[in-house]
Amino acid sequence: MKNIMNKVIAAMIMMAIAYAMPATADNHKNVISGRRDHAVVVNNHRSPAGHDIHKKPVYRPDIKTCIVKVSRHTPHKYAVAKAKRVRGVMDTKWNPHTRELKIRYDAHMTSARNIKHAVA
Repeated sequence: MKNIMNKVIAAMIMMAIAYAMPATADNHKNVISGRRDHAVVVNNHRSPAGHDIHKKPVYRPDIKTCIVKVSRHTPHKYAVAKAKRVRGVMDTKWNPHTRELKIRYDAHMTSARNIKHAVA
């Protein structure tokens, strides 16, 4: 019984560590140039996100994520609404501290360039 509890605790600790690790997006390299009212794609990479009907993680190469930096003059609700209107966008997540919008999309239906054009 004690051995099983140790394994359960170790598994919970490993899950907590994996969940709490910060994502590295190299944000210091992507600086917004002079204009104030535009969006910049900060990170565009493949996401292994997606689940099948049995809730097992599935690698889907057609699902990608991009992070769009939103101007301080643009209300985030408008940026989220514009991103959700693009065909192929699956999910959006707003980060108020960095003013970035993380967008998951289907690469077969749209691209990061189309999303940036719609949000900007």
